Amino acid sequence: MKLPIKVKQRDKRVLLIGGLIALMIIAFSLFSWYRDFIESVSNVSDVKIVLLKKQLIKLSESDELQMQVNASKQDFERLKLSLLKGEKTPVAAAELQRILKEMTSSLNIDVNLERALTPVDFNFYLGIPVEIGFTANTEKLSGILYALKQSPYLLTVIDMKIKVTNVNNPVNINATLQIMGFIEKLSAEKAAGIKEGKDVS
Repeated sequence: MKLPIKVKQRDKRVLLIGGLIALMIIAFSLFSWYRDFIESVSNVSDVKIVLLKKQLIKLSESDELQMQVNASKQDFERLKLSLLKGEKTPVAAAELQRILKEMTSSLNIDVNLERALTPVDFNFYLGIPVEIGFTANTEKLSGILYALKQSPYLLTVIDMKIKVTNVNNPVNINATLQIMGFIEKLSAEKAAGIKEGKDVS
């Protein structure tokens, strides 16, 4: 294609160089814009990744926390099942005496002493102690201690007194055990409700 005007060879060279410079400037501008765009996208991506990581950490922590809560709930339910039945201490003491009677009867132990002791306050729980006395051989004494340990109820021996009847022939032993079970302590509201019921009746 011929230009409508005549351009000298030198001017053609200048125009060509100028065009190349303009193209280089445009290319550089485009490259700079593209580089800034990539950097901004990269920065946004980095921020999103960091946020995502934080969210994942929070989720894992919340899952862990939920697992701990569930485990605590299960422990609490197991503990509740191991408590003595009855909201009042006399009822709970009678329940513990019944449990001990079943244990001693299964081992053919004759109980000659049985009494309820003063309850012990453990903040959220009340300890219900019962004292029993009997004469038995070492095998039966071991049997009752093992039965207490294996009981589904939370029972603990808080005191044990042993006396051998015949030192020369220590077959039979006079044993006195203080055994404690537990009940859940009534809340103030629940205790007040029970008291009101008594007053009404």
